[in-house]
Amino acid sequence: MVAVAKRDLKAGEHLDGIGGFCTYGLIDNAAAARAASALSIGLSESRVLRRDVSKDNVISVEDVEALPGGLAEALWREQSARWPLLTQPSRTQAAREGAKTVLA
Repeated sequence: MVAVAKRDLKAGEHLDGIGGFCTYGLIDNAAAARAASALSIGLSESRVLRRDVSKDNVISVEDVEALPGGLAEALWREQSARWPLLTQPSRTQAAREGAKTVLA
């Protein structure tokens, strides 16, 4: 679940996490969330914004200061690095690849 601004947020504000007044969570697929460097709602509590974020915009990992000694964030980063998302070809691409193999 990605963190989204409930209202216009200003640089220097502290995010209050799940159930707070600053963010809400939206479900997104993993590929889209990683492509946007979206901040997980579970990692949003006590973060300080580096820059302004407009209402209803996804908050990225780059938009917030890292927490010193943040184990959850370190594990999230390690997971992302160790297991990059593999995109599957569309059915059209798969059919084309299959046709190339048959013709070869």
